[in-house]
Order: sequence, then structure tokens, then C-alpha cells
Amino acid sequence: MTVTKEHLQSMFDYVRWADQQMLAASRTVPDEGYYKEQQISIGSVHKLLVHCMAAQWIWLSRWRGESPTRLENHEDYPTRDVLMQRWPLVHSAITDFLGTQSPKSLAREIQYRNTRGELFSLPLADLMLHVIDHETYHRGQLNTMIKRAGGQAANVSYQIYSMQKRRPT
Repeated sequence: MTVTKEHLQSMFDYVRWADQQMLAASRTVPDEGYYKEQQISIGSVHKLLVHCMAAQWIWLSRWRGESPTRLENHEDYPTRDVLMQRWPLVHSAITDFLGTQSPKSLAREIQYRNTRGELFSLPLADLMLHVIDHETYHRGQLNTMIKRAGGQAANVSYQIYSMQKRRPT
């Protein structure tokens, strides 16, 4: 299967939209519930949101040829406001990076080391699809956590995103 730049751009637009929806849903949770450990995934709504943003950043760093030795976490972004200021910058950086890609560069092997120093290699397009999948996986967990904490979950299905894109503005 050949993954096109246009398809990846569309999917990363969806990721950005869905992340924005999840941040809005997280704002419906009072601080107590937002920071409360829930024994799901990373632990709290805040920690999981930070994890999602940090994962996008570490993968972008790897695509650029870097091998960061640690994944940023909630200690790096201790508040909602700090996270909400940082994440749009990550989205923009991914969009900018993708804009410079070609079919040849999307097919090239990216060698990187994980945070344990282990060496891996996959085509850039496959690594980008991994990030899209990773975000989808965690959005389900986040919606469960948001509901448990008394907030309003977000409907972030691709179908909803597609219908909203088609609406006249």
C-alpha cells in the first residue's frame, strides 16, 4: 500500500481536530477529577493528554533524525494551560514537516533509537500512521476517564470529523 502525502495531511488534520475536541472535553472536568489518578493508562486525564502531545513531539523529533532519550511528561507540563499552549505548536510543527515531504521521502527508512536506546527502522509513512493510530487508541481511554471524572466526553469519530468538514461555513 502506498500512503500519499495528501492522505497523511488529511489524517493529521483529523488528529489536530480530535485533539482539540479532547482538550475541550477535558475542560468540562473540574481540577480535582482532571488530575485524579484513575488507574487507566498513564493515570489521570492530564497525564494522558500530556502523553499524547509528547508522543507526537518525540515522533516528529525521530522523523527529523533525532533520537530523544526521554519522553516529556506531566512534570514538564504541570498545568492545563501549559499543555494547551504547547500542543498547537506541536500540531503546527507536524503540519510543516509533512508539507516538505515527497513520495520518496515518505518511503525512506527512518532509523531511530527509542528511549531505552534500542535501534529500530521503518518507513516514514508507516511511522506517521503509527502516530495516528496511537492517538486514536488513547482518545477512547480519555473519553472514559473524562466521563468517570464527571465531564462530557467528546465524539471524535472520523465520521463526525468528515461531516463537519463538509458543512458550509
